[in-house]
Amino acid sequence: MLPMRNALYLGISLAISGSVVAQEPADANGEKQSKSNGAVEEVIVTATKREASVQDVSVSVTALGEEALKLGGIEDVTRLENVVPGMQFGQSGSEVRLAIRGTRTNNVGSEAEQVVGIFEDGVYVATTTQAMGAYVDVDRVEVLRGPQGTLYGRNTFGGTINIHTRAPDFESVSGYVSALGGSYNRRKLEGAVNLPISEDMAVRFAMMDEAHDGYIENTFKDGASDDLNDKDISYLRSSFRWQPTDQLDITLRAGSSEQTGNGSAIWGYQQIGAYSDGVYLDGHQWAPEDASGNFDQGPWKVSRNMASSVDLKSNFGTLNVDYDLGFASVKYTANYTDFDGEQTYDPDYTDGGDGITSGFVGWISSQETQSHEVQLSSNGDGALEWMLGAYYFEQASGWNWLERNAGSPEIPHWDNQGDYTSDSTGYFGHATYHATDDTRLVAGVRYAEDSKQQRDPLDWSTWRWDPEAGEPVVDALEGQGVPGEWSDVLWKAAVEHDLSDDVMVYAQASTGYRAGGINFVLDGVPLTYDPETVTAWEAGYKSSWFDNSLVLNLATYLNQYRNMQAQSFVVLNGTASEFTENGGELDSAGLEVEATWIPSENWRISASASFMNAEFDQYEVSKVAGLGSLDGRQDLDDPNEPLLNLEGYRPALAPEMTLGLQVSYDFILDNGSRVRPYLQTYYSSDYYAYDINVEGAKQEAYTKTDLRLIWESPSASTEVQAFVLNMEDEAVLNRVVVFNPSANPEIASLQANWGNPRTWGMNISYNF
Repeated sequence: MLPMRNALYLGISLAISGSVVAQEPADANGEKQSKSNGAVEEVIVTATKREASVQDVSVSVTALGEEALKLGGIEDVTRLENVVPGMQFGQSGSEVRLAIRGTRTNNVGSEAEQVVGIFEDGVYVATTTQAMGAYVDVDRVEVLRGPQGTLYGRNTFGGTINIHTRAPDFESVSGYVSALGGSYNRRKLEGAVNLPISEDMAVRFAMMDEAHDGYIENTFKDGASDDLNDKDISYLRSSFRWQPTDQLDITLRAGSSEQTGNGSAIWGYQQIGAYSDGVYLDGHQWAPEDASGNFDQGPWKVSRNMASSVDLKSNFGTLNVDYDLGFASVKYTANYTDFDGEQTYDPDYTDGGDGITSGFVGWISSQETQSHEVQLSSNGDGALEWMLGAYYFEQASGWNWLERNAGSPEIPHWDNQGDYTSDSTGYFGHATYHATDDTRLVAGVRYAEDSKQQRDPLDWSTWRWDPEAGEPVVDALEGQGVPGEWSDVLWKAAVEHDLSDDVMVYAQASTGYRAGGINFVLDGVPLTYDPETVTAWEAGYKSSWFDNSLVLNLATYLNQYRNMQAQSFVVLNGTASEFTENGGELDSAGLEVEATWIPSENWRISASASFMNAEFDQYEVSKVAGLGSLDGRQDLDDPNEPLLNLEGYRPALAPEMTLGLQVSYDFILDNGSRVRPYLQTYYSSDYYAYDINVEGAKQEAYTKTDLRLIWESPSASTEVQAFVLNMEDEAVLNRVVVFNPSANPEIASLQANWGNPRTWGMNISYNF
């Protein structure tokens, strides 16, 4: 049991002892009122860093409140794709690989830049590992599609996810507690309590503890202790709010999380096939000679003789200060986060080979980040609304490769290098001018400047034997890591027009920017790679009909990506090497639809659809041996033609069509309680899980369906929910890598990661 659990159980005990406050009133006859009351609830968002109705902003945004998050089973980023059109979830190991409107995250780890920026309470989530963090005591989640560079900066190239946790309030003691149990021995406790201290001071505590066995059975040993993709996580957050005057509001949040388990392999946990001389062969093609004949028995059943592990720890503190100057408001957000992570796996993906000692088995990282942002926003109802801001972000990460020696992971002597550092500075302005009562002009601009420095190189002239450590030692050339600097000016221009009080149309153009970076120092690898940019064109329609019982939103877009960053994974100098280079161009065009309809008080129907055409233009990456000529796309025999041409291929995780549907009906019982069946289904057309569109990397069209049955007490204080997720038990590829393994550099192996199997459970929650 993790140490944090004692605090968790104490917090839940405090929560249960609080007084009961009805969450939803009964009518005059004592019958339960419908939550919908026949109209779609207005959702207030801060997508433009101002509070506004989601229907009034010229941004493609999906806003999910407490009820939508609960019904969708959205407990982290993994299930957002079910309700957000144009967004796909990818994963390998503990790394998130999001894709949106044709762009996708390839590179992961401490030095990676995400294509979809994730912000929690206004603070950037720095790495793809941290992006998997749990959503605990969350008020709402906003997903903005398309580049958001002018307001949010470099890492919102494809879009932005804003996570807003609940702040303390001064009204009353309140909170909730929930307990969940389910398949794979899943158990989860979560709770929060709000405690007013005075009329202007309050605290809130939120806690979560969750564990489940691995979704991927490892048959090498009996029992579940070695199963992959298990979880054991604890989370604690404390929030303090003080409002000494009507003008000043201060909120301080501090928290920590711990996660342990076996996890799965960093780039995918199965070798599902390989190409040899252009011919595709099913299954693992470079397994050790002593491997058994059944080390892979399907997407969720394997045999691995070397232990895998995940150990992640994070601590953070965030300060939000809001001050009303009268003519304008000042908002200051500061954050400090330290994060430690370690991930290991069985590098030969079998039950053969040496299960105790091996070369590369994973990585370890210890990093610190801090950020500061200040905004000055106009107040009042004048024709011009404006905002000015400045932003600074700093990251220092000491990360190293790991090898396993006598069963223990350790940093090899050849990787004793210094920190990787990254700094980002931005200055931005945003304005909305009300040209008439019905027409508004929107403009934004941001100057972004980024600098990075790779880890210190090793001075091999200092190689010596350390008798105490029993291993060789090499000193690093301190401060001599490769530097890189980039800057750009981003802009946005839009026009909004109200056709009526309930219908708005808009058109906009904007640009986005993802910073360049630095590769490891190795012959044949570019030391740095350049930023990638996007120019995005969008037209939208937002409407509500029939006394707001029907909300219909549409957006059509064209995104022109240039100088895109591409991942290459090939053997260089006898070693499998992964690095980033600039591939070329991609155009993505599409239509997205979102609708919510409440035909009567007890019915609720929501639907979404995405239609997208995305393909590479001139786009080249390093050649991959084993693939053959790929219909003339590469020439393996000509050293003067070092590139593989992907022109006409579709980018990873870019289905041409996705459809989502959520339907529920409330049965009101005689005692005033409510029974709600809830159906959620999601369809995706086929797509490729890697930029190289070859057999084995293709995911065929599929449907995944969830079913929930919910009972709610007359006062809405108690809820019982039973659920089944992925009823079809559909195995879905969400990541494939085509690469040359060191064990056989003449083949192109396909390394895959699959989504979760069918799961079920029951949750009981109590609100007070």
